[in-house]
Amino acid sequence: MREKYLRLIGFLLFLAGVSVWFSSYLYQRQAAASLGSRVVESDSFRRMYLSERTLSKVSEAVEGGLTPAEILTVLYPFSRNEMVFWPEQWDNQALLSWRSELLGKNRAGYRAVWEAYAAIWDDVECFPAVAETVSYENTWMFERTYGGLRGHEGTDLIPAENLSGVYPVISMTDGVVEKVGWLEQGGYRIGIRSTSGGYFYYAHLDSYAQEFEVGDSVDAGERLGLMGDSGYGEEGTRGMFAVHLHLGIYIRTGQSEELSVNPYWVLRYVE
Repeated sequence: MREKYLRLIGFLLFLAGVSVWFSSYLYQRQAAASLGSRVVESDSFRRMYLSERTLSKVSEAVEGGLTPAEILTVLYPFSRNEMVFWPEQWDNQALLSWRSELLGKNRAGYRAVWEAYAAIWDDVECFPAVAETVSYENTWMFERTYGGLRGHEGTDLIPAENLSGVYPVISMTDGVVEKVGWLEQGGYRIGIRSTSGGYFYYAHLDSYAQEFEVGDSVDAGERLGLMGDSGYGEEGTRGMFAVHLHLGIYIRTGQSEELSVNPYWVLRYVE
C-alpha cells in the first residue's frame, strides 16, 4: 500500500513539473510572438514609456556590457499599460537567458524591434544642452495648432532665461547632416542621421555653430548652434513663442520613412 501511495505522489509531482514546464513554454512562445515589425508601428512603442525602475536598471545593465536596444527588446514583452517594466530580481544573466529564448523562438521579430530600439537609443552619448540650464517635461503628443491641429512630436527643452542666442545646442550622436536650413514649423533646424539609422532633429535655433552642409559628418558632443525662437512663418520669423530647443527623434520602418518616437525617456537616460 505504501509503495502505491509513493508511486501516486511521484506521478502527481511529475504532472506538476510537466504543467510548470508547459506553462513556461507557452509563456515564452507568447512573449516571443509579441515581437515583430507591427510593434514598431504601434502607439505604445512610439510613446517609449519606461518605469523609473526600468530607467535606472537599464543604466546599470549597460555598464555590464549590454546595449540599451538589447535590454529594451528583451523587456518589451513585459510591457503593461504601455509602460516597459523590469521584472523583479532580474540581472544581466537573466536578460541574456531571456534574450536567447526570444531569439530561438522568433529571431525575425526580435531583430525588427531591436533595430528600431538601436536607432533610437544605441548611438546617444550626449545631452543636447547644458543640463543645468534647461528643464523639460514629457509633452509627447500634446496638442499643437500651428498649421492645423496636430500632436507634439518631440520634447521641448526650456532654458533658464528666455534669451535667444545664448544656450548651446549639442549633437547627441555621431552622424551625418541630412537636412539643414529653414523649415516653416521648425525655423532654423538641423537633422542628423546617426550611425544606427535614427534621425535626430534639432529645431528653432537662433543660429548655427558653422555653415553646415548636407553630408557633413558630426561628432557626438559637437556644438550645432544656439537655442532660439525661430519658426512659424517665412524665413527669419522669430518671437512667435518662447526660446527653446525642440528635439525630435524619428526612425525608418517598413511603413514609414519618418516615424516619430518620444524623446523624453532618452533624454532622462542620457542626462
